[in-house]
Amino acid sequence: MKQDMILISKKEYEGMKETIEILQNPEMMKQILESEKNVPEGKIKKLNI
Repeated sequence: MKQDMILISKKEYEGMKETIEILQNPEMMKQILESEKNVPEGKIKKLNI
């Protein structure tokens, strides 16, 4: 039986793993969702980097 395969860079793979870890972290997701609500409400600070 042949299996389909996909080839991605190590950098992309590591990024995907990090994204999955964030999505599985309830506290971090809570912070992200709160931050997203603050943008339209104007409760944000701009950083000059």
